[in-house]
Amino acid sequence: MSTHSIIMMAITNTKYNSGLIPSIGCPGGNVLVGSDKRWYNKSNINSIRIGTWNVRTMAAPGKIENTIEELKRLKIQIMGISEMRWCGAGQRHVDEYSIYYSGTTNDTAEYGVGIILEKQIAHCVTNFVPVSERILLIQINARPVNINIIQIYAYTTDCKDEDLIEKFYEQITDLTKTIPKHEMLLIMGDFNAKIGKGRIGEHIGNFGLGDRNDRGERLSMFAVEQDLIVTNTFFQHHPRRLYTWKSNDKVTRNQIDFLLINRRFRNSITDIKTYPGADVQSDHNPLVASLQTVFKKVKKKTVKRFDYRKLKRGTIKDTVKRKLQEISREGSENIEEELKQFKIRIAKIKEEYLKPEIQAKKSWMTEEIINLMNNRRTFKNKTTEYRRIQGIIRTKIREAKEKEHTEKCEEIERCQERGDMFNLHKKVKEVTGTMRKKSSNILTDPGGKIITDKGEVKKVWELYIKELFHDERPDPPHIRGNTGPQILEEEVEAAIKNAKENKAVGPDEIPAELVKLFEGENIKWITTLYNKIYNSGTIPREWLKSEFIILPKKAGAKKCGDFRTISIMSHLLKIFLKIIHSRIYKKCEEQVSDSQFGFRSAVGTREALFAINVLFQRCRDVNCDFFVCFIDYQKAFDRVQHGKMMEVMQKTGLDAKDLNIIINLYWNQSANIRLEGECTEDIEILRGVRQGCVLSPTIFNLYSEYIFKEALENSEEGILLNGERISNIRYADDTVMCADSLSSLQVLMERVNTCSRKYGLEINIQKTKFMVISKKPTTQGNITIDGRIVERVKQYTYLGTNINEDWDHSKEIRIRIEKARAAFTKMQKIFK
Repeated sequence: MSTHSIIMMAITNTKYNSGLIPSIGCPGGNVLVGSDKRWYNKSNINSIRIGTWNVRTMAAPGKIENTIEELKRLKIQIMGISEMRWCGAGQRHVDEYSIYYSGTTNDTAEYGVGIILEKQIAHCVTNFVPVSERILLIQINARPVNINIIQIYAYTTDCKDEDLIEKFYEQITDLTKTIPKHEMLLIMGDFNAKIGKGRIGEHIGNFGLGDRNDRGERLSMFAVEQDLIVTNTFFQHHPRRLYTWKSNDKVTRNQIDFLLINRRFRNSITDIKTYPGADVQSDHNPLVASLQTVFKKVKKKTVKRFDYRKLKRGTIKDTVKRKLQEISREGSENIEEELKQFKIRIAKIKEEYLKPEIQAKKSWMTEEIINLMNNRRTFKNKTTEYRRIQGIIRTKIREAKEKEHTEKCEEIERCQERGDMFNLHKKVKEVTGTMRKKSSNILTDPGGKIITDKGEVKKVWELYIKELFHDERPDPPHIRGNTGPQILEEEVEAAIKNAKENKAVGPDEIPAELVKLFEGENIKWITTLYNKIYNSGTIPREWLKSEFIILPKKAGAKKCGDFRTISIMSHLLKIFLKIIHSRIYKKCEEQVSDSQFGFRSAVGTREALFAINVLFQRCRDVNCDFFVCFIDYQKAFDRVQHGKMMEVMQKTGLDAKDLNIIINLYWNQSANIRLEGECTEDIEILRGVRQGCVLSPTIFNLYSEYIFKEALENSEEGILLNGERISNIRYADDTVMCADSLSSLQVLMERVNTCSRKYGLEINIQKTKFMVISKKPTTQGNITIDGRIVERVKQYTYLGTNINEDWDHSKEIRIRIEKARAAFTKMQKIFK
C-alpha cells in the first residue's frame, strides 16, 4: 500500500462527526511535495496534545507548579497561557518544562501571555518573538513543515475602545505576514469573543456555543480574512466539553477561548475539547486539541561554560598551576601558531578540571501540597469543601516558602563566613528578586514591522554595525623610528595582577583566572611573546577580533539603536594593552585640562558636580545669571575618526612602538555580533574607539581635549573664577557649557558644534538641553544649533544628580531618599 493511501485512510477515519471534510493531500491540502512524502507513514506521524488556558495569574505562589501537575495529568505537551501576569519577556525552566513568556515592560503584573512546552519539544524551538503583553510567537522545527504558534490574550468586554481592539488584530495580522505560507500556523488563546452556533463558510463550524456577539463577529471576520479554521467549532461534543468560561455563580457558561489553524492544515487537528475537571483556581477551562505532527530537534550552538571559581580551592588551584607549568613551549617565530598550540592545551585543562558541577535546583514545593491540590480538584463543584482545602494549601505554601527563605538566608551567612563574595551577592539577588533574568527581545525594521526570520535579523544587525562604524578612513600613518623600551617581567606581573576576574572570555577562550596562575617559566614565555608583538608592531589576528553582544538600553527595546553593543575581547590582549596603557597614560594625562573629570585618577562624578556648584555659587555671589547647556553627543565613542585620532596621538610624543601598536590595533580590527550563540560575518571597524579596551578612555579624553582646545582658542566667554575663564565641565562625553550671558553661551555652542563636526562628532539636538539659573525669573531668549532651537528645561539629570532652575537641593535629597527606600524595600525579605 502506498504512503499516500495510508494517509488518506487516516484522514477518512477522523471522527465522523467532526464536520471536517477530508481533502486531497495531507494535512488539509495538497502539501505532499518532494522529499516531504517520506515522513508520512504510521510510525512517523505522532499525535501530540496542545491547548490554551486562561489561568487568571501565574504570579501567585504555587500556581506554576499546580499548572504543570495538571499538564502532566492531562498529558498535554504544549499549553498556551493567557493572563500570565509575569513582567518582561524571557524563558524559564520548571521541572521538565520550558516556559516562554511575554508580559508588560513597566513592572505592572497584568495581562501577559506564555507557552509551556515539554523539554523535548522545547529543544525543537527555533525562534521566540515576544510581541507584547498580549501576543507572542513560538516557531518550532517539525516535519513535514514547521509549526508557528501565536498565543494571544484579547481585551475583555470592559474595554470599549474599538481602536485598541483593531490595533490588536492588526498586530496579529502583521505577525502572520512574516510566516511562510507553506508552514503551519496556530493562533490560540482567550479571544474574549463569542462566535456562537452557526456555520460560516469553511472557517466557522456548526458546533459553537451560545449566541454571537460583536467581538465574535470581529473574530469571524479575522478568520475569514486570514483563511483560518476555528477548530473548536467543528467538533461535536457535549456542551460541557465546549464551554471555556463560567461565571462565579456557575450559571453563565460561554465559549470564548479558541484555537485557529490555517485552512491548509485543518485535518492536522483530529479532536479538540475542554476539560472542566482541570483545576488551577481559574474561571476558564483548558481547551485541548490533538495535533498530528513530527518534531525535529534543533542543533543549537551553545557557549561552553566553565566554573573558574574552582580555582579558589587549594587542591584544584595547585593541580592546574602544575599543569600550566608542564605545558611545553617550543620557541617559534610564528606567533599565531604558538598561540594556537597554547590555546589547545588550555582548552584541555579547562575540560579536565573546570567543568561546572550541575546542581539540580531545589524546589520549595512539597509532595504534601501537590496531593492537597489534587484532592482540591475533586471538590471543584462543592464550594465549602473546596475553600476549606484551599485555605490549608495557602497555609502550607506559606510555611514551605518561609522554610526555603530561611535556608537561603543561612546559605548567605555561610558564604559571608567563608568570604565567598561572588556567591553571597548572587544569593542576595536571588532572595531579593533583583537577579537579572534571561530576557528575549524583538527587532523591527525601519517601518516598524517585526522581523521573525533569524537570517533577516542577522542581516539587519550586520547592516547596522556596518553603518555605525563606516567611515572614509585614510591609510594608516607611517611612524618613523623604533623607540620604546623592552617589556619587563615586572610589568607583565603587575598587569596580570590587576586583570579583572569573572569576565567573559574573548574569541581565544583563555580566561584571566588561568593567566593569573602564571609564574616562573609561564611569565618568561608570555613576556617573550609580548616583546615579539611589541617590537614587530604586529598583533595576532585572533586578538584583533571582537565579539559584540547586545543588551537593551531600556525596556521594550525594538530597534538596533535601542540596544547597547558590548564588546568581548581576548584577555591576553587586555593584559598586553594594560602594559601599553601604563606607558602612555602619563604623557596623555598631561595634555588633558582640569575641566575633564572622566576616566582620570583622583577625580570623578562628585568632583564634576562640585565644580558646577562652585561656578553657580560664584555667579550668585556677584549677582550674575548662570546660563548652561547640557550637550548630548550621538554615540560619541563610536564616531571617533581614526585618522584624526592618530594625528592627536602623534602630537603627544609617544614612543614609536606604542604608536605602531595602536595603529595596528585600529586599522586591522574586525568584529561580529553573537546572536543566540551564532555569530554574524566579520565586519571591518572603520571608526570609533575600541569598546572594552583599557586604552579607549585615555584616547577619547585626549581626542575630546583637542576638540575643545581648538573650539575655545582665544575665547573670552565663560565664567570668570580666580582670574580664569571656565566655560565647560566634562565627564568623558557628558559636557556642560556655561556662560554669564545668553549671547556668550550661543557663541560657545557655535564654536563647539563646528569643531565637534570637524572631528566627526555630532550633537544630538533632541537630547541637548538649555537652562537658566537665576535669582529672579527670566524669560530671555533661546540658543540654537544649526538654526534649530535647543529646548529650555526647568530641571535636568546630570551624572545622576538633579539640577534645577531654582538650585533647590531638597529635590535631589528627596530623590535620593526614594532610591534608598526602594533599595531597602528590596532587601526587606532578608531583614525579616
